[in-house]
Amino acid sequence: MDFSLNEEQETIRQAVRDFARKEVAPKAVETDRSAEFPRGSVKRMAELGLFGMTLPPPLGGSGAGLTGLLVAVEELAAVCASTAMILMPHVMVEQAILVFGTDAQKGRYLPQLARGEKLAAVAATEAMAGTDFAAIRCSARPEGDGYVLDGSKMFICNAGEADVYLVMARSTEAEGAGGLSMFVVEGNTPGLQIGKAEDKFGIRGVPSKEVSFDGCRIPGGSLLGAPGMGLVQQSVAGTPITLAVGAISVGIARAAMEEAIEYAKQRKAFDRPIGSFEAVQTMITDMVTKIDASRLLIYRAASSVEKRQPNPTEVFAAKLFSGEMALEVTNNAMQIFGGYGYTKELPLERYYRDARAFTVYPFPSEIYRTIFARMVLGLPMPWKGMPPMGPPGGPPGGPPKGPPGAAGGPPR
Repeated sequence: MDFSLNEEQETIRQAVRDFARKEVAPKAVETDRSAEFPRGSVKRMAELGLFGMTLPPPLGGSGAGLTGLLVAVEELAAVCASTAMILMPHVMVEQAILVFGTDAQKGRYLPQLARGEKLAAVAATEAMAGTDFAAIRCSARPEGDGYVLDGSKMFICNAGEADVYLVMARSTEAEGAGGLSMFVVEGNTPGLQIGKAEDKFGIRGVPSKEVSFDGCRIPGGSLLGAPGMGLVQQSVAGTPITLAVGAISVGIARAAMEEAIEYAKQRKAFDRPIGSFEAVQTMITDMVTKIDASRLLIYRAASSVEKRQPNPTEVFAAKLFSGEMALEVTNNAMQIFGGYGYTKELPLERYYRDARAFTVYPFPSEIYRTIFARMVLGLPMPWKGMPPMGPPGGPPGGPPKGPPGAAGGPPR
């Protein structure tokens, strides 16, 4: 089994690394401080084709695939995790439309999304329905030849900047997850309102806002796929994002590790470099090992997805391990710097704050462990009305196969 990058993927890595270091890195501190959306970087990302990497060329994408996306977001995250995060909900919306959309929906939205002419967001989370999607109360009431949306969502990444929203709402009388459907809603639709931004601890350059719907009328063609399949659709389309979030964690950890290694070579104590002390060597060895292990877990899971043989347990293992790894690595990097690492003069405190997000996003680590264990033990999922996700080896009984297709967590 070979997880080395091919020539195209190496080219992507070098191109995105050059862009990230030259154009994104100089703005990273200010993006974090001001919590302003980095529109200039987003425009350049669109010009580089980063918004359409997982879409086929006939629909405006580059066809670089899931691994190509993972390579790109790691390089972006190594200088600015906020900039990398902007891609996450966008790609999920693309994948949802690609797998479940009609020809009309694909033609209307995907070419513009692929070119970055329009930005997308996912509106699923509610105040009383975070990971418990069966508790969603936002409704989509059939009326005439369309639907009327009422309700509110919170913590919606890219809200206020997005042109297209993938909205999960209750559209049938079925209990639990069985009553949920997905709708593609344009950002300028009357009745769709954007609330205030949350003042977040990390990933501050990505707006997280409330999105509310008050008598928001949408056409019948806004329904994505079949009614009542919303959570399955979100799980399938969320797979590449689950892995890409893991790749962001790897990028953050790698940046912290590189800072720590360089400092350990230069900083002296007791007349010798601190890198010569066993305690520091142990931390650096663990950093290198765990970052590499995270990347390999992510690439393994991506390989199964790209072969149309997704393994949900591989996806969850990669995400869970990488998120907790990044928090450990950034914490230990700060330890190596001592008191200096606790200051805002260095990027380590930003890396730590950004890494912390991925032990609670898209789901808290405890939820990933619960779902992982239920898959391994063959137990039903916690969401009432959710079809079985299948055994560790994947379907039968799991979600529908397709590009990319597997169990994953949704962006909020």
